[in-house]
Amino acid sequence: MATLKDVAALAQVHPSTVSRVLHSTENLPISMQTRQRVLDAAKKLDYHPDQRARALRVGKSNTIGLIIPDISNPFFSQIAKSIEKESYQAGYTLVVCASNEDQEKEIQFVANLTHRGIDGLVIAPVQDSYKHLIHLKKRNYPFVLIDRCFDELETNAVISDNETAAFEAVEFLARLGHRRIAFLSGRSTIYTIRKRLTGYRNALSAFDLENDPNLVSNGGFTFDQGYEQSLQLLSMADPPTAMLISGNLITFGAIKAVVEKKLNIPRNISLIGFTDSILTPYLICPLTSITHPLKDMGVRAFRLLHQHMTAKEKLPYSRIVVQTTMTKGASTALLTEHAVK
Repeated sequence: MATLKDVAALAQVHPSTVSRVLHSTENLPISMQTRQRVLDAAKKLDYHPDQRARALRVGKSNTIGLIIPDISNPFFSQIAKSIEKESYQAGYTLVVCASNEDQEKEIQFVANLTHRGIDGLVIAPVQDSYKHLIHLKKRNYPFVLIDRCFDELETNAVISDNETAAFEAVEFLARLGHRRIAFLSGRSTIYTIRKRLTGYRNALSAFDLENDPNLVSNGGFTFDQGYEQSLQLLSMADPPTAMLISGNLITFGAIKAVVEKKLNIPRNISLIGFTDSILTPYLICPLTSITHPLKDMGVRAFRLLHQHMTAKEKLPYSRIVVQTTMTKGASTALLTEHAVK
């Protein structure tokens, strides 16, 4: 492999000149002719700087890590896309890891990435434990939590107002006349789910709706889990007339269950989904959905992380809360005598 000295010899310059041209680390006067000779020599020799050696030398890798639960979930894939764009524009490489909601994998990813010398982390945590995050805090290591955080652990975080969103969704259904409203929640240990469940329960109380524990279904976030949980709810002796569904994939699983039960949306059952899928407006029955500003969340997470990575002194932690948007589709309607009994 060609070395920096080989490039310098071919370009007939000092090795330090090659380093300055290729790394653009010093604003020193180098003529355009010299700069071009260096670039031409590097290209001819197929020379690529050793980024690992440079990272050790300057204490900076220009690489950040992103750990998310599921890269196939549109929610997290859109966040990853936004962070990657911001990272690239700022001169950073993004490494993406998927924990698949496995706490041990997340802990291992954190250890592996930090040991490789990356400059910072954005994490959507599994939330079974936060001991590894306490360790990062003690090291003053830059990281930002996204979508999920811990009430009892002060960290940088970018989250959405899930409690208010769930409350307003149930309020909307209540004003349509629905009293038996189910909540398909996903894993109840997740911060976002806990907040949505709080908003749901507060709305039940505020609007004097039926507070049946059997209407709350706790499970996972997959299509199949959404399908199975919805079948159970719709097979009750007194089934719900409306459902609030907390997740992209489980929403589509719920729709499959409704169709299989030969129910009509919204005549027999009204649906509202926390879903950021681009497909929801184009369904046969466009879904009333609660969406998140995913691009903005990614931008804010990267910029907050970058601020802490480049700070000369320790900065206070910031928790940024963004608002959701409820878009009314055709999947919700006034409760009538034709609804499920």
